[in-house]
Amino acid sequence: MQNTQRQTPVGRHERYMTLHRTFSRHIENYCIRHSNSREEAEDLMQEVFIAVWENIDGLHPDSSPRQMNRWLQKVMRTVFVRHIRHQHIRADAPLAEAERLVDTASGPPGDTLLQELVEHLPPDDCQLLQERFDGYTNIEIAQHHGLKPNTLNKRMSRIVEKLKEIYTQLYEHEP
Repeated sequence: MQNTQRQTPVGRHERYMTLHRTFSRHIENYCIRHSNSREEAEDLMQEVFIAVWENIDGLHPDSSPRQMNRWLQKVMRTVFVRHIRHQHIRADAPLAEAERLVDTASGPPGDTLLQELVEHLPPDDCQLLQERFDGYTNIEIAQHHGLKPNTLNKRMSRIVEKLKEIYTQLYEHEP
């Protein structure tokens, strides 16, 4: 039979403090290894401890240190996956890739080349790309079109791939 009784506030606090005392150095090292800067590591460490507090009821009161460590690893992975997904949503990788494609092209000057490439895209793709070049974030564009941010990111990546294919067909074909 499953124990559905919630911990008392004191029990939660004691368990949290035990995890904090026992594993804070481990969490700090993990965050430093998996981040790009000291500031980002500190932010991630705070997010991990917030997630630990919010999910402390998922840790059995009689857990061994090994079980605590396994549970904590799951919490940390969840925080980092969320962080990476959030970074990926904010990332301008598709835009940067499209700009790089235009900047390194050996065809007509940048704006003219981009216009020529975009003319070969479906209208919906042109609209998404235009909004991105106009400075809207992926989240804003996704909301505007009723899409999930990850779906938009995938579409933007596909658009960049289409632009590469179009460029190759137009300018890098074999004589």
